[in-house]
Amino acid sequence: MKSSLLERKVTVSPLPPLYVVTDRRQTGEDRFLHILSDIIPEQGLMVQIRERDLGARELLQVVEAVHRMARPFHVPCLINDRVDLVLATRAAGVHLRSDSMPTKEARKCLGSGYLIGKSVHSAEEALQSEQEGADFVVLGPVYETPSKRQYGTPLGIRVLREAGRRCIIPVYAIGGMTPARVENVMEAGASGVAVVSSIFQAATPREAVTSYSSQLRKWRHR
Repeated sequence: MKSSLLERKVTVSPLPPLYVVTDRRQTGEDRFLHILSDIIPEQGLMVQIRERDLGARELLQVVEAVHRMARPFHVPCLINDRVDLVLATRAAGVHLRSDSMPTKEARKCLGSGYLIGKSVHSAEEALQSEQEGADFVVLGPVYETPSKRQYGTPLGIRVLREAGRRCIIPVYAIGGMTPARVENVMEAGASGVAVVSSIFQAATPREAVTSYSSQLRKWRHR
């Protein structure tokens, strides 16, 4: 098992360090796509299309629109939870919630040619997801944030550090992220940061992406 994980680490370690998670409810339909068309050319990021309230037909339309923007820039796009749409659109992969289909079953459906990300809320869940075939995990909430209050008290840096120490696959920090906090989470062992509101509610989303990317580049070039 350890050897196969090490092989996967070589494959997935170049994943972009900024994981932008979509939420068109924060922006409205028209501005949502405009923001994506504005930030995708910045590159150095990947996108999770997480529009859970949409039916299959409407979600497919969103996915196709985002793909048209992302493909020329080789920006990976993952679809939240919908393995069927990943296969139908040849998206980069699927992102699973903690209550989604088991990672092992998703891997059986997708094979090795697709990414599988998993949302986790403890170091133990992160390690289990790795063992079941996830390529990366998103751990949080690390800091206080309104969108993650349903998960209780923020995990804090200590849990992030433990997950980073125990896992071979990349661990992304989510929850209350700001460019100023990039150094703290990367120092604790994160491979990158996942962001929602700080991009989609920013006055100038592209500048927000640039700010995150700048901080992440500084850390990676140390």
